[in-house]
Amino acid sequence: MAVRVLVLFLCKVSLFLQLGVIVVAEGRFYGFRKFHVDSSQRAGSEEQWFTQKLDHFNGADSRVWKQRYFINESFYKSGGPVFLMIGGEGPANPGWMQNGTWLTYAEKLGALCLMLEHRFYGKSHPTGDLSTDSLRFLSSRQALADLAHFRTVMGESLGLTHSRWVAFGGSYPGSLAAWFRLKYPHLVHASVATSAPVYATVNFPEYLEVVWRSLASENVECPMLVKKASDTIAEHLKDPETFDNVTKDFKYSTFTLFYCVV
Repeated sequence: MAVRVLVLFLCKVSLFLQLGVIVVAEGRFYGFRKFHVDSSQRAGSEEQWFTQKLDHFNGADSRVWKQRYFINESFYKSGGPVFLMIGGEGPANPGWMQNGTWLTYAEKLGALCLMLEHRFYGKSHPTGDLSTDSLRFLSSRQALADLAHFRTVMGESLGLTHSRWVAFGGSYPGSLAAWFRLKYPHLVHASVATSAPVYATVNFPEYLEVVWRSLASENVECPMLVKKASDTIAEHLKDPETFDNVTKDFKYSTFTLFYCVV
């Protein structure tokens, strides 16, 4: 019983701290300059759909699907560059079409702004299911080819083939932005890769070291409490006798618990 109480206490502390980090992160996002939203900018929040190839590396596969994107033309001036915000492992947020430092650059440079959602995320579904056979089409290699095809077709349809295209992204999309410039230099003039881990690695402890330092900046004991809570949950999930208690106490599904702990 005492162990169970300890687990609950530490888990709640851990969840509270994690929620605090999320709130801080959201505060940073909304701290960006927000532009006046006139009728032309509202169009940037409207979903657009691009006909994308399913497999860019199999000429015999002609299957296509609809990929979601957004466009903001309110700052564009003839001869200006094209800014392409790359979507990542989550739904594309149309808020980026009205918020963010990249729009400050767009306003100064007269850029057209586009944002492309990553395949298999948000409303961009290349296949009808998430089976193993379908998920073979989920890769950074295919995602980069999506960007190249999108840039080529949109450049032609908008008359912007010879404009200077600049890719933007942060974290994983930042990596894609850097790789996009490296792999398709004839299509991308420059890339802004923010917090981009460009070297693939199996063991990446630096990712959580940033979280550790953030927690420690508030209270030096916080990181160890969070680690102890996570370790305790992991141990209880490994034991069939205590697994059900954890799922019941937190009202979590098996998948949710696996995702949180891993």
